[in-house]
Amino acid sequence: MLPNLPFDVPKNQAETVAVRGVNYSDRIRDGDLAESENLTTRRWPYLSVRRAREEQAKYSGSTAIFAWEKLVTVQGTELMFDGQPKGTVLPGLKQFAAVGTRLIIWPDKLCVELKNNPYGITITEMEIEIESNDPVFTTDSLNLPNLDVESLKNAFRVGDLVEITTSTGENSGQFTIKSISGTELRFGEGSFQAAEPDGEILVRRNIPDMDFICASENRLWGCSSRDRSIYASALGDPIQFYDFSGLSTDSYALPVGTEGNFTGCCRLGNAVLFFKEHTLHKVLGSYPAEYSMYDYQVEGLQKGSYRSLQVINETLYYMGLHGVYTYSGSTPVLISQCFGSRRFSDAVGGSDGERYYLSVKEGDENHLLVFDTSLGIWLREDSTRCLGFSRVSERLYFLDDKGRVWLEDSGEEDKEIRWSAQFTPFYETLSGRKRHTRLLIRLELPKGSWVRAEIRSGQRWEVCGQAAGAVRDTVALRLPIRRCDRFELRLTGKGPCAILGIQREFVVGSERG
Repeated sequence: MLPNLPFDVPKNQAETVAVRGVNYSDRIRDGDLAESENLTTRRWPYLSVRRAREEQAKYSGSTAIFAWEKLVTVQGTELMFDGQPKGTVLPGLKQFAAVGTRLIIWPDKLCVELKNNPYGITITEMEIEIESNDPVFTTDSLNLPNLDVESLKNAFRVGDLVEITTSTGENSGQFTIKSISGTELRFGEGSFQAAEPDGEILVRRNIPDMDFICASENRLWGCSSRDRSIYASALGDPIQFYDFSGLSTDSYALPVGTEGNFTGCCRLGNAVLFFKEHTLHKVLGSYPAEYSMYDYQVEGLQKGSYRSLQVINETLYYMGLHGVYTYSGSTPVLISQCFGSRRFSDAVGGSDGERYYLSVKEGDENHLLVFDTSLGIWLREDSTRCLGFSRVSERLYFLDDKGRVWLEDSGEEDKEIRWSAQFTPFYETLSGRKRHTRLLIRLELPKGSWVRAEIRSGQRWEVCGQAAGAVRDTVALRLPIRRCDRFELRLTGKGPCAILGIQREFVVGSERG
């Protein structure tokens, strides 16, 4: 009889490592990435290299971007529709809001009206003023005999709240126009004191100085930190903010007494949301008499990140003080625990309908991060700084800080792209009884592409394997591992590639070592 052995003979074993997204926190698992560049979840469960971007040369030199059937950009002082100049604006960043067939450009306070297609448009100044001489006042009207009839008709409309300033100071103030006839503006009875023609007069239509704007239910909404107020235009008329006739189509204004300045606003479903850094104001209702505002002390929108607001499948994504949150109507949920203690700012967001793209700053560094909303995985693409995103149909465009407009995914592979995937450390388990022997990495590597594998168990990275694409797309890298407590793996390459799988082979020893 042979004696019984007290321990099993060591055997080779293997386990599959699931490749995941970036994780900058301390709560890591095998397969997490410490850093990534130019990878995508497009072919999940495989991580692959993103496809090529395509520069849109006709939009070069842009400072703002928006999608309104076609791409709308600002190039210098030119307002461009699909690359064609259609008007003059101020240079710099803009906010846009589409109300019916009108496009609002802020802070310029311009209203662009669409005429059947993006090539036939008219541009109206929302805030306008006219000067004249020798005005004639009656108790309820103002006549400007020295003003052209057509100029007056084009400047003001019934229902406008206008500010009148006279050289004498008499009859100055704010009044609502009841009717317009020829060169005469008629107001309510008792508005003025009758006066003979004398001096100069300035008539100005005012629009609230709002910090942020958005569109909802055919109204233009906005908020002002200076006035500590929320505003909504009249129904279907984004120029009219002072019509309080008691009708369902009236304008709307509401003072807000919470602490701090507004940081952004947007529409979500049938609600309009107004953010501060620690507060959310939600306005519900269909018309002014029904509007109700609810205040919530939650993690709000980070100052300077108003462009991060993005709605995907009726879920709002935005950058807060402690990371990226989602909001569906109840309580904001943090989805960036993997960022750890790293803090990002000046976030700009966009979406292709499946992924949330987020351009952020970290000190002097820039990062373009991508969150797959169905998988819950974050990846870092590169250091591109984006100033805005716009989606036309299923195609996502972005404007970079050099004034160039890019199509994010051209549908073509980029044979010159450089990519990398650095994994978080792999540790020994089973009370130190596990001894690594090698890693087996399967890659899809087309002809013309190459990949290099490096391992670090001490201070230096050491090249332990490399491969080039050949006739067969699938290649395998077998990487020997020295006996160690921990090691790190980094893959770098050029050209299209997909990480198909990683298998870790090891030997489990006895309790005696």
